[in-house]
This record gives sequence, C-alpha cells and structure tokens, in this order.
Amino acid sequence: MIDTHAHLLMLPENGKQVIENMKYDGLEAITTIGTTIEDCRESVKLAEANKNIYAAIGIYPEYAKSTTPEVLAELKQLAKSPKVVAIGEIGLDYHTEGYDSETQKSVLVQQLKLADELGLPFCIHCRGAAEDMFNVLSENKHLINHSGLMHCYSEGAEWVQKFLGLGLYISFSGNITYKKSDRSFLKNIPLDRILIETDSPYLSPEPLRGTKNEPKNVRYVLDKIAFELEINPTKLDLITTENAKKLYYKMGK
Repeated sequence: MIDTHAHLLMLPENGKQVIENMKYDGLEAITTIGTTIEDCRESVKLAEANKNIYAAIGIYPEYAKSTTPEVLAELKQLAKSPKVVAIGEIGLDYHTEGYDSETQKSVLVQQLKLADELGLPFCIHCRGAAEDMFNVLSENKHLINHSGLMHCYSEGAEWVQKFLGLGLYISFSGNITYKKSDRSFLKNIPLDRILIETDSPYLSPEPLRGTKNEPKNVRYVLDKIAFELEINPTKLDLITTENAKKLYYKMGK
C-alpha cells in the first residue's frame, strides 16, 4: 500500500516509529505533506533521509496571505529534490471564518504554474469551494500537463465527474469509511483514477474514530472502497499502488 498523503511531521518524533514499522504494516511508501515553507523544508529533509518516504510541498490556502515571492522562490528550489513528488497541498478553503478567496486563488494559480514548470503533478485541498476550484482549474487547464489529485475527496457525486474530466485522480481518506458518507458514486470512478491516503494524524477511519490516525490505517480505506466496488482488496491494493506510482512518477527512481 502507498499512503499518498500523511503529515508525518505532526506525529511523534516526525513519524520515526511509523517509518520503522512500514514493512510490518504493509506500507511500500508514504508521501509526507508540507503546508508552510518551514515544514516544507522539514518534509524534504525527512524524505531525503528515508528511502521510502517522499514529499509533496506547497503552501496551504490558510497561509496564502503570507505567501511572498521569496517563499515561492524557496519552494521552487526545494521542489527540485529527487524526493519531492508533487506540489501540494495547495488549494482553496472557505471553511475558516475570514478567508480571502481572491488571495487564495492567486496563490493557487502561482503554485499550479510552478508545478507545470517543474514537470510535477499537484495535490489539491478543497473545502467548501468546489465550484471556485473547478473554475480555477478549468481556466488554467493549460497548466495541467502532469495531472494532479483531489486530496481527501468529500464533494460527493456532484463534482467528481467534473474533476475527473480535467484528468485528475481522486484520493480518499478515512472519511470515506464513515457511516454517513456517500459512497454511491465510487462505482462511477475509473479504477485507474483512485488513490488512497490517511491524512494522518487526522480523519481516523471507522472503527478508530477518536484516535490519532496513522499511515498504517490506510488499510481501512482500501478495504472499504474494495467492499463498495465488490473487488478483492489485494487487487485494489495493486491498482492503487500502481496509480500512485504513475502519478508520483519520481517514486522509486
């Protein structure tokens, strides 16, 4: 299994125990995520120090207002590391009071340009902003030359086909296991576009809700999707692992 989205820096000792137990837990690789320039630096260091750890680095929408040209220039340099597989998580978040949608959109586009310039895919965070996100991506479709993913997808059936139409992958986290989650649209997603993740330490899956999430719990996400699709979990594991390597093409190089 490949956990395509985890915040290892938020786990004890930067996920040291998680990394040591990867083989035992059935994890082939983990992508650790940067959201500020400071933890982008640390994510790259962690990835470079560990064989099966990779980094996706970007400025999270909450920090858009403090994103300067200097920050973006450093992000560009960091992203040249062979262990950086994507620009992310970047995107739009209209959930937090006082958000600035125009600034968020501007910083998002600048990072989409950076991903395209560097030949990297991107990882999208979208919360309460599906329409604006789709519009921004559609208007900048010329920058989607190396694909990308909708991380922790939660917009349901209404938008999934539109994002798929832009050539994106759809990644699911622990929230897809929740009892009230809509899973009816899963069968309408091509198997070669599905990815799995934990977003640890957040979004622990059923039956572990209320505990701190860890990358090994990506198994619960895999099993729930396999059940819904009526497919053998081992087969889906092979498919999602191959999907991750295809999108994050620098893995294993």
